[in-house]
Amino acid sequence: MELFEKFTLCCVVIVIASVSVILVASVQLMHRLEDGINRDNSKLLQKIGAPRTGSDLYTGRESNAFEGPLLVLIIRSSKENYALRRTIRRTWAREDSRVEHRFVLRSGTYRPKHLSTDEDELDAWLKALQHRETVATNARYVLFVNESVFVNTPLLLEAIERVLPKEAFVLCTPMQTSVPERNVTCNTSNPVLVSMDVVRGGTAQNHTVHDGRRLYLNRRETEALVRHQVDDVSGLTFFFTGSLLRFSAKIPLTRMIDQLWTSTGGNDTPVEY
Repeated sequence: MELFEKFTLCCVVIVIASVSVILVASVQLMHRLEDGINRDNSKLLQKIGAPRTGSDLYTGRESNAFEGPLLVLIIRSSKENYALRRTIRRTWAREDSRVEHRFVLRSGTYRPKHLSTDEDELDAWLKALQHRETVATNARYVLFVNESVFVNTPLLLEAIERVLPKEAFVLCTPMQTSVPERNVTCNTSNPVLVSMDVVRGGTAQNHTVHDGRRLYLNRRETEALVRHQVDDVSGLTFFFTGSLLRFSAKIPLTRMIDQLWTSTGGNDTPVEY
């Protein structure tokens, strides 16, 4: 075999070996990502649900005593995004006996932004809800969310039914505030989940603000989900993706939402009342 042929063969072997290493490393990385999310979020949900579990065992109350929808979705949407709202209505906001939704329409493309920390964002949201008579619903929870976020409704419903406290509860991305009476408030550019008693009573109501942590997927985790780099999406423990807008240049938002909805198993997870 001539020197050139030996050199060519050597290069081919090196390339094949390098590709194999990259593929193995990618698979291991994906598994570590899924395992890390599931491990962290399982621990977080156990911690959040511990007071409810202890209270139900002590009082003997049954979870099926509640009547009415579990969740009302308040979805901020741009007026011109009719196709996107139609997709959301038939996927993660699809209504049944457990879920209701309402769209809050805005002019122009809505892009979440932070309010000044001198203003308590949660207070502003609750006052707006009371003004719009959202408190008239008898749902257990209210979720504030933007149209560019995907909500893992099946898992969220299961958590509300079986795990999350039934009152005095707020789940969000916390942020510091300079309001004297409150050290922490919620960043409302991200989804905020609030029990109905807090909505009706306002922030004067005693409640606990919980940090959602990895229940809110970050940009890298959301990208892995969108690019089909997660083996078992239906088994991934998360409530919300990051904004899908940054990935919409190549894939339309409506198609991404359809794909994610199919991957998570749709809205058919059985819930016992």
